[in-house]
Amino acid sequence: MIVAPDLLPRNPPLQASADVLSDVLRIVRLSGAVFFRADLALPWAARSVSAEELKQMLLPRAQQMIPFHVVEHGRCWMAVDGSVPVELADGDVIVLPHCKEHTIASDIALAPVPMKDIFPRPNGRVSTIAVGEGKARTRIVCGFLHCDEQLFNPLCHGLPDIIHVRTTAEPPGSLLPALIDSMTREAQADQDGTACLLSRVSELVFIEVLRRHIASLGPDTIGWLGALKDPLVGRALRLLHGSPEHPWTVDDLSHQVGASRSLLADRFRQFVGQPPMQYLTAWRLQLAASLLQNGAPSISAIALQVGYESEPAFNRAFKRHTGVPPATWRDRNSARDQALGKAG
Repeated sequence: MIVAPDLLPRNPPLQASADVLSDVLRIVRLSGAVFFRADLALPWAARSVSAEELKQMLLPRAQQMIPFHVVEHGRCWMAVDGSVPVELADGDVIVLPHCKEHTIASDIALAPVPMKDIFPRPNGRVSTIAVGEGKARTRIVCGFLHCDEQLFNPLCHGLPDIIHVRTTAEPPGSLLPALIDSMTREAQADQDGTACLLSRVSELVFIEVLRRHIASLGPDTIGWLGALKDPLVGRALRLLHGSPEHPWTVDDLSHQVGASRSLLADRFRQFVGQPPMQYLTAWRLQLAASLLQNGAPSISAIALQVGYESEPAFNRAFKRHTGVPPATWRDRNSARDQALGKAG
């Protein structure tokens, strides 16, 4: 008897990802770069530039910039347009996931100086900005996380404009205050290797801040991070990330999570903002882009690894999403990397 292929039983996926957040962080590849240490005499106020201006000034290749500020000493205020000002004190860290224009000041009522007028040109080390000569001073370490070109980055879309963590409220033995202390000490010392160390520490600080933010979310918080905490959608995400190459259907996925097809589809869309299979397609293509960027030699092997039955099917999906075939996308990014390397 001949059985039609679509009637054959599907093997269940071999595994579910135990840690979807780490999965995405590995692929998105956030990196820390370009640090400033501001030593400011009261009174003072500074105004940021737009996200696009910041990229052009510091890291033209970056797709996304995430500024952060760590208060080494003193107190100040931070205000993002349209938001209530936030007061910062010793040891506080504040992250701006969407790189919104903002003012940081000893008194938010002061007229701010444009940051671009006081930024020193990046030189691969920690640059110090000293303003004024008064004894009452505020010292702040400023840094930037960035990521290169990404096809799909679910992480940052659901983050608020500001994430603020007070390390003085951390429990004994917490990692975050130790990281902040290491960052401020290293920025002050500015030794050989400081830029590399600060880059790594800033990534760890961001992950710790992100974990605090996730822990603070309510059970019905909408967005990708909220979805991780939802029993139904979180399970579905772990399955999709654990076995992206599996020939998933909504019926298959709903069976695996123990819910009806309609319930899973509705709840997934409610939290993530798109249907499960659309999310899976975007994630598969992001995995493929990462493999292409890392020099994987065979496009056919990449196609199979991310769940496509043939190279032509993968080529069509990739071109539909990016506008160019995978080989062209890889060559374009390789040429751009070489040009930037020569320019540097």
